[in-house]
Amino acid sequence: MLSWTGFLTGRWRTLAAVAVLVALMTAVGVVRTDREIVAQPAAAGAPLGADLALVPADAAGFVHIRLADLWKNEMFAGLRKTWERAGEKALSTLDKQFVPSPSSLDRATVFVRLDARSQEPQVFGVIAFSAPFEPAQIVKAYLPNSQKSQSGGKTVYTDKQMGIAATFPDDRHVLIGKPGALEAYLARPVAKDGPLSGAIKLAGTRPVVVAANIAALPIPPGALDGLPEESRPILKAQQLVISLDLGQEARLEVRAAYADATAAGDADKAVRALADRGRKELAKLTKELEDKLFNPMIKTPRPAEDLPEALGAVFGLGSLGQLDDLLANPKLIARDGTDLVFATTIPKELIGSTGAFAAVGVGLLLPAVRTVRSSAARVSSQNNLKQIGLAIHNYHDTFGRFPADITDKTGKPILSWRVAILPFIEQNNLYNGFKMDEPWDSPNNKKFSSAIIKTYLSPNEIAPIAKDGYGLTSYKGVSGPGTVFDPTVKNMTFINITDGTSNTVMVIEAGDPIPWAKPGDFLFDPKKALPKLASPGMVDMFNALMCDGSVRLIDTKKTSEKTLKAAFTRAGGEVLGPDW
Repeated sequence: MLSWTGFLTGRWRTLAAVAVLVALMTAVGVVRTDREIVAQPAAAGAPLGADLALVPADAAGFVHIRLADLWKNEMFAGLRKTWERAGEKALSTLDKQFVPSPSSLDRATVFVRLDARSQEPQVFGVIAFSAPFEPAQIVKAYLPNSQKSQSGGKTVYTDKQMGIAATFPDDRHVLIGKPGALEAYLARPVAKDGPLSGAIKLAGTRPVVVAANIAALPIPPGALDGLPEESRPILKAQQLVISLDLGQEARLEVRAAYADATAAGDADKAVRALADRGRKELAKLTKELEDKLFNPMIKTPRPAEDLPEALGAVFGLGSLGQLDDLLANPKLIARDGTDLVFATTIPKELIGSTGAFAAVGVGLLLPAVRTVRSSAARVSSQNNLKQIGLAIHNYHDTFGRFPADITDKTGKPILSWRVAILPFIEQNNLYNGFKMDEPWDSPNNKKFSSAIIKTYLSPNEIAPIAKDGYGLTSYKGVSGPGTVFDPTVKNMTFINITDGTSNTVMVIEAGDPIPWAKPGDFLFDPKKALPKLASPGMVDMFNALMCDGSVRLIDTKKTSEKTLKAAFTRAGGEVLGPDW
């Protein structure tokens, strides 16, 4: 179950599952041509569009983007020109290859509501199109394995394997949510009055609006302890609304609402104090750059390889100066009753230059994006391994031995050790559902083996579920003669690891994924050559959990097979080589 701690620490991934359809239908539809745009900005006081009417005024928050309005604005003329350069044939072909046609994409909305009982966040997405579509075509294309049900007078299409449920309010809108959550949402009327009602109305007039009902968020105790004391008054805001207006100029506004004038005043003082503190830090950075650029000891002319650093120093000084000007502005923050308002104009040249540099920029950015994604996935996977390691240690503390595959009366493994440690990764309910005297794929255990467990799922794994419906994992114990998961040794303990816990590999992330509940690990034979080991999404590298609970990224190009074999055994007496 999704926790607010995970939500706040960046480990929240529910939105990714909910927005699969959004990605499928909008990834190619964000860029479009003027000939297809038919939507017009909503007039002030006009009735809400069908998409915004779906957003509850008592929601925890929402994001609304009027994509058509953004795209047709003159500030994006350069970007449109780049897109249209692909040619009419390419644009028409694109429309024919997807349903609904990408050029009819009009607006996108994501909102979060809290479960009435658990207060867990539930994420929903609404996609609006300017032209009618056939819902059956969308179901066939994107939810071919879905099952139909009824809730609130609407037909819901649920694909349990994808973890997505969708319904169609009409032939121009798609509403997406998680199975169960969407049905619960449809079963009750949409709240029209609430803390976000004003922000929802604002979204009908501006191309981008982001709003949060901060007062309703069940922020866990201690989550904000690391923040500076002087910033605490700012955090007492009850609602936060961020909007972008594209009139004669692009204007960004941030509005924070407080309970009363006193709270707003305290927050105003805190913001200004932080601005002063920020200017002092900027001054330090400026001094460092000036010292480097104006260093009298530098001999001129400088070598060519120094040019990038010198150019960076000049641009850095300019950027720091602009930021200092912004923070020095006494009108940076304005009071509007019990609200604090920050508003600024975005220079047209900043947005207008996007089109001119789009082709080159995308080409330069993609390698960096891939690097960042790869790094983030690696860190996430290492965190999974650390949780598995902690669970194994806690299991050992509880039962006086390491977990092992669960066997039947004849000694045949019928359930993986991964099932045994479920209670130690906060999966008690799932563990209690298994019958420990039946195989992992028995009629009873099959439904539990189909669960997707985040801790067991590699971030780079293509599919979390096998074709036969079982949840998968790439985390495998090292099993074989002399290993920690040696099947011939009963009641394995830390005493058996004489090579040292920091020198012995316990679990690796490598090879083809396997059902996590099924007995199956990395089979190690010290007499045979090691297979090619690589974690999903990596080349010649894999993550390894050591017996002391630490995680290492092992480069197989730099680490010899002899060293790896020594690390896979627990009591071989080998000395790991200098390549370890």
